[in-house]
Amino acid sequence: MKRILVVCLCAAGACAGRVGVAPLSPLPFATDTVRTQRVAEGVTHHFIYASAGPWAIHVLDVDLDACNAAVAMKGADRAAGRIKTTGMLAGLSTHATVLAGINADFFSLADGTPTGLLVVDGRELTPPSAAPVLAFDSSGAAHIDRFSPGAGALRPFHPREAVGGRPLLVRDSMVLTSVDSSGGAAFATARHPRSAAGIARNGRRLLLVVVDGRQKPYSDGMSLRELATLMLALGARDALNLDGGGSTTFVYADPAERGVLRIANRPSDKEGERPVGDALAIVRRCGK
Repeated sequence: MKRILVVCLCAAGACAGRVGVAPLSPLPFATDTVRTQRVAEGVTHHFIYASAGPWAIHVLDVDLDACNAAVAMKGADRAAGRIKTTGMLAGLSTHATVLAGINADFFSLADGTPTGLLVVDGRELTPPSAAPVLAFDSSGAAHIDRFSPGAGALRPFHPREAVGGRPLLVRDSMVLTSVDSSGGAAFATARHPRSAAGIARNGRRLLLVVVDGRQKPYSDGMSLRELATLMLALGARDALNLDGGGSTTFVYADPAERGVLRIANRPSDKEGERPVGDALAIVRRCGK
């Protein structure tokens, strides 16, 4: 597929051959623009624009073996409450080096409680449901699985960090047929702003993706099948849909602005960024 314009914007020097810059996999559609930035060692931000969609896509490719870790965020010590992703990241940045963040699970509009499992630093804030979960074990490895209560701990393991989502998009490198019907046609087959997480390399590589939507002619959003196909093309062995629509928000430490946290995408609500129930951050952290 022809790419009309490819631009590399790295913290220092060109992207080609630089340590810690993940190359972008071939995509199943033509692209007009691809911009790549090295956010930190093992953390790469790709911006992809494809007028054929039209789609504006942000991809954060994270090497969890390169002193990077995922942290679930609530912004409160209880399950209820809503706060903007930027606000949660700002709070976290007072005691951690924050590299990026994305909105996570669906939540109750009444009180902001996430609908699925939420575990923050080993503490279970909301219980598991039937929905799949993006979870991180004590070694920092990522898993997409379903959890159930156990005797003092969750099964099949007690995560260090975990956020929910739905539905499962990709399992064992196969797009699931259920993506065409999950949540009904208005949710599954219509195009919306989307957020998603994918894992590869035995859980040591994490892909966080947002697709802007409801903003023609800039970006139309994706159906669940289009999103699943994108996640598979990016290299995800397993992938999970996160809350989308007006919640879709991607924030990162812009290397061109000395690491200032900024919203990279264009949230679709007319008011701008939406307060959400929980989020997932990427921080610099070595060891367990």
